[in-house]
Amino acid sequence: MDRRACRRYHQDAQHGVHPLRIIIVGGGEIGFALARELSQDHNLSIVDQNPDVGKRFESLDVAFLAGSGTSAEVLERAQVRDVDLLIACTGLDEVNMVACAVANRLGVGRTICFASREDFADAHGIGETVRQHFGIEKIIWPEGQLADEIERIIAAPGAIDAEVFADGRIRLLEFRLDATSVLTTAPLAALHLPHGALIVAVKRGEAIEIPKGDTRLAPGDKIFVMGAPDAVAQVVGQIHGGRPHARQVVTIIGGGDVGFRLAQRLDAAGEVDLRIIERDRERGALLAGALHRALVLHGDGTDLELLEAEDVGRSDVLVSVIDNDERNLFASLLGRQLGVGRVITRVSRLANLRLFERVGIDVALSARGAAVSSLVHDIQGGRAHLLAVLEEGQATIVEIQVPAGFQTRALMALTPPPQSIVGAIVRGPDVIVPRGPDEVRPGDRLIVFTAAESVRLVRDYFGTA
Repeated sequence: MDRRACRRYHQDAQHGVHPLRIIIVGGGEIGFALARELSQDHNLSIVDQNPDVGKRFESLDVAFLAGSGTSAEVLERAQVRDVDLLIACTGLDEVNMVACAVANRLGVGRTICFASREDFADAHGIGETVRQHFGIEKIIWPEGQLADEIERIIAAPGAIDAEVFADGRIRLLEFRLDATSVLTTAPLAALHLPHGALIVAVKRGEAIEIPKGDTRLAPGDKIFVMGAPDAVAQVVGQIHGGRPHARQVVTIIGGGDVGFRLAQRLDAAGEVDLRIIERDRERGALLAGALHRALVLHGDGTDLELLEAEDVGRSDVLVSVIDNDERNLFASLLGRQLGVGRVITRVSRLANLRLFERVGIDVALSARGAAVSSLVHDIQGGRAHLLAVLEEGQATIVEIQVPAGFQTRALMALTPPPQSIVGAIVRGPDVIVPRGPDEVRPGDRLIVFTAAESVRLVRDYFGTA
């Protein structure tokens, strides 16, 4: 074990984390984002064909090897036979698959492959054949995950983020309050939120805080509501000033992989009035043939005259998922100027996420970012599992298995780390959205909202007897 690995082993042993040895093939945006998330807990080696890529990893505690991830000699230099996991995330599907196949034959523990085509990610047909032939445990299709995330947000009127946990029994919704919300009229303790729902965090400016009973919410605040679906739905009514939500009108700009998958899911559900704008005539014909209820329009989603002629401004939600950040931003800003209620935009470059939000985009999402969060969730083991990353990494949702030796105590008798709150207790088939008197018992699974800097403390506090 080299000095870097030895140091990481001792650091992680102190925090109760079992470090994995991981090779990441591909030092692009996905590879770097994965390394940034995983390098604190695990021993990483990065393999990339371009030696200059190594410079971007100098701030991280990782080893960099210049060479092809499909080369057995390069993988041997990375000690692939002793590695627990290889992740192939270059921009080329063929390279990723071959790298996984070579690593598999050299004895790597597990392989995960990123792909850009839906058929590779299909659990049946081509996808299953590829997995078996190349020895790949899991294929990740980022565009599909992004479409699924956008669908969850659309399904929660007014939300700017949406997550589901515990097999759908717990929801987390993020909202930005306006002056019409009754939640801004009194301290939190006096709001009489429905049983089964909690406001677990408030973001005001750039700071995220866990609210208390005397906390007063203000217009412009972002709030995170966690709870059972029915209870959360009641809170949504308070957020929007009690205004009922009619059937939503949704316009999608861009009929590529993300737009097509999203349109298929919304079209099949039949709960919104759907339009999709696609500038490629042949692609538009394919969409029209596959969708049953949606209206498919041929044209450029950045053409103001077209958007005005089609009355896009009356849309409740505009989703711009063109595969180009500049055109996406332009189309989104046009929609905002025309009066669209909510604007959801795809961001290809992770560095642009904050920019998009600053110029008034309600929800800016990255396919790569969603895929990275999902994969980090799968990798993090032990009693604590990462479920979601929020607000560009400022906050996280973790699930913690309470050990058998934990002393049963009421929640109000615990002193968990700062900037953390237990949002739900999963006890067998039951899900409890807790109040102070509710108990934490051995064997419980806790869903905890925590600021990023408190994750280790939360894991140590609840994960030990």
